[in-house]
Amino acid sequence: MFLFIGVFPREREIAVAHIRCDHCHAVAAQHIVESGSRLWVFLVPLFTFGRRYVMLCEHCGWATELSRDAARRAAELAGRSRPSS
Repeated sequence: MFLFIGVFPREREIAVAHIRCDHCHAVAAQHIVESGSRLWVFLVPLFTFGRRYVMLCEHCGWATELSRDAARRAAELAGRSRPSS
C-alpha cells in the first residue's frame, strides 16, 4: 500500500491597500500576503499550518510582518473581506 503525503508552501495575496510605507514613507501599493505550509494526502489538501501575514511595499520592497488581526483590518480598509481562517 502506498501513502502519498506532502507538505508544500502556500502563498496568496489577500488584498492590496494604497497606504504610506513605514520604511520609505511613499504612498504606494502595499500587498498583504498570507504564507504558510499546506499538508496534502493523496492529492487532497487537508489543512494549512504555520500561517504568517506580511505586508510588502511595491515601491521599496520592504516587508512588514503583521498579526492576523492587523491583516484583517488592512484587508477591510482595502475593500475586501477578512482573511480566511
